[in-house]
Amino acid sequence: MTAEFDVAIVGSGPAGLTAAVELARTGLSVAVLDEFFRPGGRLLGQLYENPTAPLAERRWDGQEMSRQLTEQARDLHVRILSGVTVWSISEAWRLELSGVPEKSLHARTLLLATGAAERALPLPGWTLPGVITVGAAQTFTNLHRVAIGRRVMVVGIDPLALSVALEMHHAGIDVTGVALPPRSPTSGNLSSPAHAVARLAQAADIAPNRLLRTMARLASGGLQSVAVHALRFDLLRVGGVSVAFRKAVTSIEGNGRVESVTLQSVAPDGKPVGSARRVAVDAVCLSAGLYPLTDLAEVAGCPLVDVPELGGLVPLHGPGLQTPADGLFVAGNITGIEGAKVAIAQGRLAAVSIARGLGRPTPMTPEDAAHEVERARATSPFRFLPKVDAGRKAMSRLWQQAQAAKGGLL
Repeated sequence: MTAEFDVAIVGSGPAGLTAAVELARTGLSVAVLDEFFRPGGRLLGQLYENPTAPLAERRWDGQEMSRQLTEQARDLHVRILSGVTVWSISEAWRLELSGVPEKSLHARTLLLATGAAERALPLPGWTLPGVITVGAAQTFTNLHRVAIGRRVMVVGIDPLALSVALEMHHAGIDVTGVALPPRSPTSGNLSSPAHAVARLAQAADIAPNRLLRTMARLASGGLQSVAVHALRFDLLRVGGVSVAFRKAVTSIEGNGRVESVTLQSVAPDGKPVGSARRVAVDAVCLSAGLYPLTDLAEVAGCPLVDVPELGGLVPLHGPGLQTPADGLFVAGNITGIEGAKVAIAQGRLAAVSIARGLGRPTPMTPEDAAHEVERARATSPFRFLPKVDAGRKAMSRLWQQAQAAKGGLL
């Protein structure tokens, strides 16, 4: 039996749920599919405060936002299918499914909001039980209320790692520190103190530490070397968590499980200097960034383009989040790694584009929806990629080139 809908959305994160609500309000029939056992995507693990936001907006509770969006969608008769795998997509849009009685689903239009996955960060001992990614730690801490360990070391200094370290600390976990990964071909510039300091500018607004905010602004103002040298001492604590810009975790040790890590001092360029010491821990979180999940876009026949500023391979898409494949749209982190606020705005933009393409009027114009995405980008407390604006411009050029080669606009 094949279920029939106007729009199928793969991914029940902030982009997918927002798009579902907006589309259903126009009277279109909508189905949302996701492999996780409940809707919400990465919203489910998000819990933080932005001290620079208006008082009523300072606390970001992803679970509560997920609950509200899910309730709105269900009230509008959106069918949400959780625990479902989309294993094949064919033209016009037929989705093959597992995990539900219906083995296939047909939709006039398809929106892919599949989000992102975490990059691996291999280092000696990383396969020991007790080593997990920082995103998994966030989910355990904020969604399942499970402590991943009693003493935890975070490896990788970036906005997500800093945020999750603080979340674990506030949950009562002893976070022994946040340090760099070791210098290696796989870690690349992630092992550079200068690179780590530059990343501070992307989380400066949420940093509850004046020194950290100052160093972030020094780095963003072109004074990276000053900031790196200023942070050479282990004096920086953010919300009770030590952040060591001049130390790297060179290995993880243990007999059958994590028991300790080795901390090595490093120079401003990341080269090992001085002595190393061993620190007792029982869990390690690895953070190496995110990349867009594009598998289904490729299966659906959408060309992928390599835009490093957006996180790597992303589906080619236009200003309304349309793709060269007729009736296929994308939204959220599949288009490039950004925060939940941007994903929500993109979900709304995709909904406007889809609804109008299907002949349904919308209260928001495509231009207003696009401006909302830009406003969300400008006010987002997180900037996971430092050159995302350049990446968006690169995508615009690629789209225009593709349209010129095709001899017309979609």
